[in-house]
Amino acid sequence: MVRKAGLIVFDSTNMALKAERALKGAGIHCSVIPTPPEITVECGIALLIRGEWVEKADAALDTSDGIAYKLIYPYEQNRRSG
Repeated sequence: MVRKAGLIVFDSTNMALKAERALKGAGIHCSVIPTPPEITVECGIALLIRGEWVEKADAALDTSDGIAYKLIYPYEQNRRSG
């Protein structure tokens, strides 16, 4: 099954963790995942969010001080059943 999602990537782990706190504070669920190998960034972790929350997450991070990020949307997340 393929679901569209948003993937947020960072240049540092510190930025990723700061963004995770900001999103959770805004009521947006996100999952911390290893940055996919096909994406080249300095940070080894990324945040995965549901497609329907992308705009709200982007707005929440834009208003947070000092969080530098790149949003990849749509990001097609392959999910295996079973």
